Amino acid sequence: MLDKLFPRSDHFSIKAIDRNNKLVIVEDKELGLEIQLSWGNKELKSAEIVGQYEVRFLYKDGSERIVQILS
Repeated sequence: MLDKLFPRSDHFSIKAIDRNNKLVIVEDKELGLEIQLSWGNKELKSAEIVGQYEVRFLYKDGSERIVQILS
């Protein structure tokens, strides 16, 4: 269903990491989208795009979480 609302694009990238507000900002320049994703209360080690609409948060305690970008 998301593909009907948003054309298929492989161009999501991480624009910024806002450590003060615990947000990762992703963007798709082709679609003109900028989305803020919260990583929660754990201390973030890194974030990366792992799928067309997914970001993986890696935490300093060794755990990870995958979040849907367009959900």
